[in-house]
Amino acid sequence: MFSFNKNTEYLIADKIAAIITPENKKSLTRLEIFPTLPSTNRFLLEQAKQNATSGYVCLTEEQTEGYGRRGSPWVAPPATNIFCSLLWRFSGSVNISGLSIAIGVILVNTLKKYGITSDLKLKWPNDLLVGSRKLAGILLETQGSAVVIGIGLNLRLPEDANPKWIALENMTSDIRRNFLTGLLINELLTELPVFQNQGLTPFLTEWQKHDALINQKIVIHTPMKKFPGVMRGISENGELLLEDEEGKKERFSYGEASLSH
Repeated sequence: MFSFNKNTEYLIADKIAAIITPENKKSLTRLEIFPTLPSTNRFLLEQAKQNATSGYVCLTEEQTEGYGRRGSPWVAPPATNIFCSLLWRFSGSVNISGLSIAIGVILVNTLKKYGITSDLKLKWPNDLLVGSRKLAGILLETQGSAVVIGIGLNLRLPEDANPKWIALENMTSDIRRNFLTGLLINELLTELPVFQNQGLTPFLTEWQKHDALINQKIVIHTPMKKFPGVMRGISENGELLLEDEEGKKERFSYGEASLSH
């Protein structure tokens, strides 16, 4: 079960905006915080249909229907974690196939600036781990020319949470929810123009430092088939490189990766 305490920190727009640099505030067109929403991603997808401008950030204290890739549910106790979505419109013909890789690196760099440096791992294509336990997840969805970037980051978890998950409170007693949210948004607004102009290349080295699966035996699960092999890194476009038992490398742009047992 989960219970509040007197130190519960609610999200406050002014405190979050105070962390964002003046230059990046020019790209932040709207910052909305809701007491509760079914899903921050779903909300911004609806706004995208109404031609909402790029740089629209949506936060909520509680998600009642939060979900990850393949629709998996996301536990969301109120006023504890960070549930953040950003609507972004890239100009021109930008290949967004590696965007989840770049967002993973952005998330790692945010936590490093917050002071969390040990044992951070990135699991292709969209999970941030501490050791083997999930600290954060990324969900990218598109609506026309808009991309909605959703991030769920565990700060505290209920006692009955999935044992495969971990929260920031397991790593530090310094939990500053508004400050960390501001750092995350600022990092996104700084680095998305870099992705716009240079693609995935500037993010690859940092990803490789934190790759959770490199050179391990894994299985790629796709809707049609399972593919066993050894993970040999990612391509310049963010595809997973899988070496089969005959030494042949295959590229995967989608699928779920798990360690082979």
